[in-house]
Amino acid sequence: SKSPLLRILLDRSDPLNQFDEITFRDRFRMHKENALEIITLLEPRLSSLSQRGRPVSNQLQVLITLRFLACGIFHRETGDLCGVSEPTVCRIVHKVCSAICELRSLYIKFPDAAGQANYKVQFYEYGHFPGVIGCIDGCHVPIKCPSTPDAEEYRNRKNCFSINVQGVCTPNLEFSNIVARWKGATHDSRIFLNSSLCAQFESGQHSGLLLGDSGYGQSNYLFTPHLNPTTAEQQRYNRAHIRTRGMIERMFGVWKTRFQCLRNTIRFKPRRCCKVIIATAVLHNYLKQHGCPDLPMEDQDDADVPMVAEAANDQRGLAHRAAFTVQHFSI
Repeated sequence: SKSPLLRILLDRSDPLNQFDEITFRDRFRMHKENALEIITLLEPRLSSLSQRGRPVSNQLQVLITLRFLACGIFHRETGDLCGVSEPTVCRIVHKVCSAICELRSLYIKFPDAAGQANYKVQFYEYGHFPGVIGCIDGCHVPIKCPSTPDAEEYRNRKNCFSINVQGVCTPNLEFSNIVARWKGATHDSRIFLNSSLCAQFESGQHSGLLLGDSGYGQSNYLFTPHLNPTTAEQQRYNRAHIRTRGMIERMFGVWKTRFQCLRNTIRFKPRRCCKVIIATAVLHNYLKQHGCPDLPMEDQDDADVPMVAEAANDQRGLAHRAAFTVQHFSI
């Protein structure tokens, strides 16, 4: 008689061994080598999280979190993949994201004087706009409707609940600055005016320009487009401005393509959502700095039409832009 077929149970607790390199990259949106480096980096900051007497290893905690960030799938599905319960997945994601956020100052840095000089060269080579050390913009990350009295303040102009994230990009499409704590209804310019980065520019700590869209007020260090260009110089200025500032949109696209949780609705309380957002920015920079190739860009979200802040432009800022335009964009 034939021997009974043996039933082979798949061990779902070790995705590194369960998946080949291609499948792993598809599910975690990075190479195994990158994931192992991140595990090693975070291990000192994590302690074993017990689950009914079976400890969840530090390695598995990090992999569960990376899976959630990469795919934005619900905790139940992440738990099924890795063999842990949904509440445990929720606790793990919060804990590991908090540990990643502790690395923020190591991987998200505004350039020093030497770095700013280098950025000016790189930005100019890309878009022919002189003096640029960063491009700034807001990016909305969708969240579930908060169960708090201020819930409507999270509703943005597209009628969705979100966190409005301020990002500044480098020529390498990394974050040099990020602010992720403002409600979706908040104007981009308000976020910047209340940021430490604005205070640093105001006090003269940085030598260079930021490029922003017309949602920001023109100043002597933050340059916005001419709303109604009438001269050849203004048109050349705007073309160079658009080319150069396009880098911030590209960075947001690369960031959201790798971390799909940013495209889906993050179903945490707003404070925890902000931690998830910061954690993905830290990982984005880490992977860029360690040579992990960008994923093919997916269709980007509908472009956010800026709320014109021309009324917030002081006359000195407008005069500064006019003189700059004539100086650098006249033939």
